[in-house]
Amino acid sequence: MRRNISDDTHPYDVPMPVNLYTIGATAAEIPAATFRNVNIGNLQTGARLQVNRPVFNQESFDSSYELSDPGLPLNPRQKLYKKGKSWFPPKIKWEQACSVQSAYAVLVRWIPILYWLPKYNWKANLLADVTAGVTVAFLNTPEGVAYALLASVPAITGLYTSFFPLLIFIFLTTTRHSTYGTNAIISVMTSKLVMQHAQDYLLVEEVSLGEQYSNETLSALETSQIRVASGVAFLMGAWQLIFGIVGAGGLVVYFSDQLVQGFTCGAAVHVFSSQLPTVFGIHGLPGYQGAFKLIRTYVAFFQVIHTTHGTTLIVSLLSLIFLIIIKYAINANQRIRAVIRVPIPAELLTVLLGTSISYAMNLHGRYGVTIVNRMPAGFPAPALPGIHNIMGLVGDTFIISVIALSLSITLGLLFANKHGYAIDPNQEFRAQGVANVISSFFQCFPSCVSVACTALQDGVGGRTQVVSMVHCTIILIVIVALGRFLEPLPHACLGAIVMISVVKLIAQIVQLVALLKVSLIDWSVFVAVFFGVVILDVDYGLAIGLAWAILTIMLRMQKPKVAPMGRLPGTDIYQRTDEYIMATEVPGVKIIKVNAPIYYANATYIKLRLYAFAELNSLLQKPTINNSRRGNRLVNASTQSGFDPTVAENYAYADRLDNISTIDRQKMEANRRPSYQFRRSSIAFRQSAGAPAVISLEEFDDLQNDSRTADQAAQTRHLIVDCSSVSFLDVTGAGFLKKTQAECAGMDVEVLLACASKSVREMLYVCGAGEYILPHQYFVTIHDAVLYAVNTQKQHPNTRILHNINNRVVRLTAGVGTSPRTEDNRPEDVPERSNDNGNAIICSGHRQRAAGYETM
Repeated sequence: MRRNISDDTHPYDVPMPVNLYTIGATAAEIPAATFRNVNIGNLQTGARLQVNRPVFNQESFDSSYELSDPGLPLNPRQKLYKKGKSWFPPKIKWEQACSVQSAYAVLVRWIPILYWLPKYNWKANLLADVTAGVTVAFLNTPEGVAYALLASVPAITGLYTSFFPLLIFIFLTTTRHSTYGTNAIISVMTSKLVMQHAQDYLLVEEVSLGEQYSNETLSALETSQIRVASGVAFLMGAWQLIFGIVGAGGLVVYFSDQLVQGFTCGAAVHVFSSQLPTVFGIHGLPGYQGAFKLIRTYVAFFQVIHTTHGTTLIVSLLSLIFLIIIKYAINANQRIRAVIRVPIPAELLTVLLGTSISYAMNLHGRYGVTIVNRMPAGFPAPALPGIHNIMGLVGDTFIISVIALSLSITLGLLFANKHGYAIDPNQEFRAQGVANVISSFFQCFPSCVSVACTALQDGVGGRTQVVSMVHCTIILIVIVALGRFLEPLPHACLGAIVMISVVKLIAQIVQLVALLKVSLIDWSVFVAVFFGVVILDVDYGLAIGLAWAILTIMLRMQKPKVAPMGRLPGTDIYQRTDEYIMATEVPGVKIIKVNAPIYYANATYIKLRLYAFAELNSLLQKPTINNSRRGNRLVNASTQSGFDPTVAENYAYADRLDNISTIDRQKMEANRRPSYQFRRSSIAFRQSAGAPAVISLEEFDDLQNDSRTADQAAQTRHLIVDCSSVSFLDVTGAGFLKKTQAECAGMDVEVLLACASKSVREMLYVCGAGEYILPHQYFVTIHDAVLYAVNTQKQHPNTRILHNINNRVVRLTAGVGTSPRTEDNRPEDVPERSNDNGNAIICSGHRQRAAGYETM
């Protein structure tokens, strides 16, 4: 039910609900300096904004505009229950849940090709997609073979991995430009596990690859390598599938661009270094694992560099020169690209020339150059992946799956934003998981989105996943019929292809110079993950980079920006006083902005800054007078805890979650004084008290000008905390605000919260802050809170704000009428009760809606 704000509402519970303040002033009311060098864009000079509305605190605002969920805040158990009910709505009819439309919607969500393929524009997109598909296949075919050797598995498995995962991925993906298959970084990480666990799978006798397709056989070592790699692919796919089912797509936000760039740059150094033995033709170089792997590899490499195979090095250098000329001198030249339109497939030409020259010159037989040698035709028979040592692979496959997902989602989002469509990260997780799990039964090693192929597809004009269909068709032809022709291909050519493919990734390190000029923190994330990967290892470096990235967030939140704010003359806009020269503090009111969530790690820091800017530390050292029936009593507020021992018990519950205990509540109820309702109209109340009908901006300007020229600054009477940037609050943060309110009340300062979100207010309520921060002390805007504070100080210039034993705000007013009074200087209809000085005592109790006075 909507609660109307009645006229008899207490001025402190709902401050001036009928009073209106006007935002908007004539040019004469605003200083001329305000318009200096102001760029008003399309606005006309002299354009004004005028708003005429009541002054709201949070409670009156929620009542006036009907808060959608006005009930009491829910505790965590109730929130979980409510969330669970939303997952399983009870009113869905059985016929509706099991209808054809519902089944089709679920099917389309899991298999997106059913949605976009019937709508495919064959006339507009087919030619571009076919051209792009052929071009990408020419690149991916040699890369697949090369990356298979990089993963320490037979070359033929590279073609399998370029075909089976991509064929499944086409049906399940929501991205239009990603090409799925082999990836250099995932291959080098797979190689580490293959080299560690291949001996566990080593079989005594050779196992046939599939007699129905080929008479070729694999050695026991090659078979064990395939089994380990397929097992890694299976577990990696299982992790990805779990991520997709539980909806963990949001986790990729923790992989910032700098983290991904630093990681890929460092991993590319590993990929590049792994090809040194292949390019130089060095045999017997030990394969190191673990920390400082790269350093030990280079030390060993230079110790055996004298064993370089000359012919292999020549083949490698010629391949590298040929690739550099094609890729960087021709394809990167815009004038040449404008003529040929489609980039020259440098990798494919390298493979064709290398295979032809090797076959013609018999490089393997005459010169001892290592070649691919065996490329069986046809598909392998399905077989179970090697996962008998599953516990030894679970942790490593988890890391590989996370890296693969981060790379895939990063690329997917990049091209989706470029071309104006959306992707579903959770569906991408499911698509990659299913692709890896199924392909692991066909001797495939872990797959991921290919950076080079995806960039090439976009560069040559590919528009949809029809590109991948054409790509799959060409790979199928190579596997079935053309694979044997690649047997004379030298490993040196493949090593050169791998090295050139990661040059752009390594070149990302030049971004450090530009990044240092923009953000030191982002620069440090790049440096941490890069050197962690290069110096230690790929998995260690990723862990270090991710930990440092999260730590930088914590450090920034641990010491957030806390700054005083002031009002800009002639407006209701409040800005930081250290950023705007004309921002002026309102006398007697301190406005502090907290630019971060308040939680256990930063609560102490925020309190120190809050008290320093509000100039409350000096008040802690000043004795205050506590007027009571027993006479004047001097209370020293400067103790180690900030309280006098006689007063500290009143705030004993500031650090507790629960409300006041039953026993203590009974004691307080026994001491509670009777309250009396004052039923006069609040309008008459204010008019008789001399309160203005409208608090205008001009009065604010006069107050601010007076404060500038005053000999001494006005004593702080109100502290307004701008909570607009406080996104969440934990238990410690709630305790901090409760204790701050209690301490400030002991220093005659009232704390007001402005712009607090609903979640923050609910957290304060659940943590028992309702006994400290009363409903009328929450405000919708800073200006509303300032109006309340200024109006209070004008009506009651000598009011002292304390907390009584019931933790309720008490205002002691000395000699100033706060209400319509009778001849004996007491409110009408209120018994003649006052303190020793004849001062009326006004109390605003917890959750009081109507006006009331309470005597002591």
